[in-house]
Amino acid sequence: MRSSLLLISLCFLGFGCSKPSPVSVGDANSGIDSLNAHLVRAYQNRDPRAYAALYTDTAVFEWPAFKTVRGPADLAAMARSNWAGERDVDLRLSVANRRVAPEHATEFGAFQQSWTDSTGLRMTEFGRYVTFFLRQRDGSWRMDRFFGFEDSTRSTK
Repeated sequence: MRSSLLLISLCFLGFGCSKPSPVSVGDANSGIDSLNAHLVRAYQNRDPRAYAALYTDTAVFEWPAFKTVRGPADLAAMARSNWAGERDVDLRLSVANRRVAPEHATEFGAFQQSWTDSTGLRMTEFGRYVTFFLRQRDGSWRMDRFFGFEDSTRSTK
């Protein structure tokens, strides 16, 4: 009886101390690609709540033209404010490199954001970004850090 109790206790201890299951690079890429697709849809739908839901509670958004934004509530407010005067918003991401570890990933890339402003003028902004993702307990991915800047290397034609 004592040995059975000891064995059961050790099993529970082992389960309690175990790390989350490892993630394959393919699964991580699929999860992050899905998150990026939700990001694009949030832009297209101008949906600040959907946008903010893609970030962790500790998220930080940095862009030289804005004050640093922290946390989902402020991210939603920033998106709502930015999209207020825009129509037909579109976002395209071009992932250049992604590095995946078991609990986090880093993505480097370029983006193109287009919109129609309040005067009817179609605008396009090009930029570069780096995003730091954290794997959640349920295996999904969320953005924890975003840093972007306008691409000053684009030639004008």
